[in-house]
Amino acid sequence: MPMTNSHMTPSPRDSKTDAGLPLANWPETESRLAAELKDVRTLDIGCGPHKLKGAVGIDLRPLPGVDLVQDLDRHPWALPANQYEFIRCQHVIEHLSDLFGLAREIHRVGRSGGVVEFRTPHYSSYASWGDPTHRWHFSLGSIPQLFEMALGTESYKVRKIELRFTGSALDFFGWAIYRMSKKTYEKHFAWIFPANEIVCEIEIVK
Repeated sequence: MPMTNSHMTPSPRDSKTDAGLPLANWPETESRLAAELKDVRTLDIGCGPHKLKGAVGIDLRPLPGVDLVQDLDRHPWALPANQYEFIRCQHVIEHLSDLFGLAREIHRVGRSGGVVEFRTPHYSSYASWGDPTHRWHFSLGSIPQLFEMALGTESYKVRKIELRFTGSALDFFGWAIYRMSKKTYEKHFAWIFPANEIVCEIEIVK
C-alpha cells in the first residue's frame, strides 16, 4: 500500500506475502513496517511487550511498551476520536468477547481513510484451537461481515483479505487450491490442508 496522503497508510509487501506464504524474517519486516509508518499516527491494539515502534500501545496488562492499560472489551477506550491512520490488531480479536464493540471502537478512534490490519488464525489452523483463551474462529469472510453488521456497508472498505500458509511442503497443495478458488478451498479442503492465518485490511470510511 503506497503512501498517497496523510490518511492512507503503507503495509509491508513482497513476493512471499503477496503469494500467501510466510515471511522469512519477521524482525526485519517489523523494522521495515515501523520505518514506513514513521510519520503515521499508529495504534497497536493488544500490543503486549512487542509494540510496533512509534505506535501507541494499548493492552490489558501493564507490560513494557504499553502506553494505555485498558480492558479492550470495555468501551469507550480512553483514546481520542478520529486520531489514528494505521491500526494494528494482531492476534487479538480471537481473544475478545465484544467483537461488535471492537469494530465500533476502532471506527471511532480511526481517521477516515485510515487502515486497520487484522491478523488472526484461520479456523483450520491448529493455532486457532490450541489456545484455550481463543473465543472465536474465523474464516476469510468473518471480519468484513463483522464490520458490516456492526457499522453498515458505508462505514468501511475491504482493502485486502488473504490466507497465509506456513510454507511447509504439505502446505503447497492447500495453497494451490486456495489460489485457484478461495471458496472451494474453505468449503472442501481447509480441514485437509490447513492454513495458518488470515490477514485482512479494512479501510475506515466516515
